Amino acid sequence: MKFRRILAAALGLALALSLTSCMNRGSGDLFALPEPPEDYQNLNAIISEIRTTIGGESIAPQSGSNTQTVQLQDLDGDGVQESAVAFFRVAGAERPLKIYVFRLREDDTYEQRCVIEGVGSAIASVAYEDVGGSGAKEVVVSWQISATDHALGAYSLDDVEGIELLWVDSYTRFRLADLDSDGAKELVALTLQTGEEGISRADFYDYDGAVLELKSTAPLTAGINEIRILRGGNLMDMTPAIFVTSSFPESSDQVVDILACRDGALTNLTYNSDTLRSEETIRTYTSVSGTDIDRDGVMEIPRPVQVPRAMGSTGDFWLLDWRQFDLRGRPHSVMTTYHTTTDGWYFVIPEEWVDRLTISRKDSTTSDERAILFCLYEGEEQPARPFMAIYKLTGTTQQSRAGQGNRQPLLSDTSATYVYELFPEVLDTGLTKEGIQQRFHLIRTEWSTEN
Repeated sequence: MKFRRILAAALGLALALSLTSCMNRGSGDLFALPEPPEDYQNLNAIISEIRTTIGGESIAPQSGSNTQTVQLQDLDGDGVQESAVAFFRVAGAERPLKIYVFRLREDDTYEQRCVIEGVGSAIASVAYEDVGGSGAKEVVVSWQISATDHALGAYSLDDVEGIELLWVDSYTRFRLADLDSDGAKELVALTLQTGEEGISRADFYDYDGAVLELKSTAPLTAGINEIRILRGGNLMDMTPAIFVTSSFPESSDQVVDILACRDGALTNLTYNSDTLRSEETIRTYTSVSGTDIDRDGVMEIPRPVQVPRAMGSTGDFWLLDWRQFDLRGRPHSVMTTYHTTTDGWYFVIPEEWVDRLTISRKDSTTSDERAILFCLYEGEEQPARPFMAIYKLTGTTQQSRAGQGNRQPLLSDTSATYVYELFPEVLDTGLTKEGIQQRFHLIRTEWSTEN
């Protein structure tokens, strides 16, 4: 692919330059610098000429999944990266931010296609998506007006300039998703109202043949002050939705607003119009966020359930009841887990354990052996009796300690060994070794580059 050729050439050139700084250049052609591809040289020359002509500097979008100063893109949707996009800032200009779009010609040289100009101090982010349904991609730009204010624009491309399809003066976050399943992406702009001005909202924009038009608006939970996670996913019937996780200013609680198209309009499925909040998804325990926990293509949201304390227990432990939601905002439980984010693993809890379970810790003083004890709960005035333990072993002796007693292997990674031990005299779990291993999972760090 052309992108790989350019990337390889750039890396090779950088490596060669570093080598020549410490090697004898008198060794003939052995250490001659590789020549970059002609299309790369041509594009670099054009960008340099534009930078000189406009008196600007090259910049890069500050966040999102596209943060290079020059980006190769397939804007016509044919599967070939035929376009290059470069970003500039011209100090003192009326519209100081400029996005140049170049097109690769058949002779492997680039020509300028069009320019998108904007106001502000920086380009916060850029996305390329098909919002018109033609198969070609439009350009969605977040313009940073100030440290706290952003404007949002969407542009289709002709051979002169970017044609503005949308302009939003101020917003907090946005997400592109095909919520009405018509093959094109719609745009949802989220705006927080942290004072007395009104309730926070989500505005739904859809292409009407000429522009992205505001079609409907849905409220967000009242009182939120920060959107923490913005993620796409599916409801139970595979209807696409947007899951908005937000926090409150005076507590550690978080809430998930679930946005989807219902009866042709964007709807907050979990919003309670009496309390002005998504009561079903407010939670205090916030260490674990929503995800497709069972890998069935449907998003699950965790509902924390505190386990009871037995005599002598210290600390609070929580099970997570993972729930899918339908298009009416009704929850449906699919599994229960215990997560320990400290140790980096979770375990799927058998249904018959839930009402008989309490949990405790038993860690070594040297911190190289950490254990979670699953215990039989027989009342708050009775001591908890462990029937299964899961250990995380680290350090130089982890392999020898993994074989102590009746410990059985779960898995190993580069930093730790995980084993379990059963105590059938307390409770016969009925689980086989394979069954326990299938229920044990490492917590994979999830990250998002959404705007």
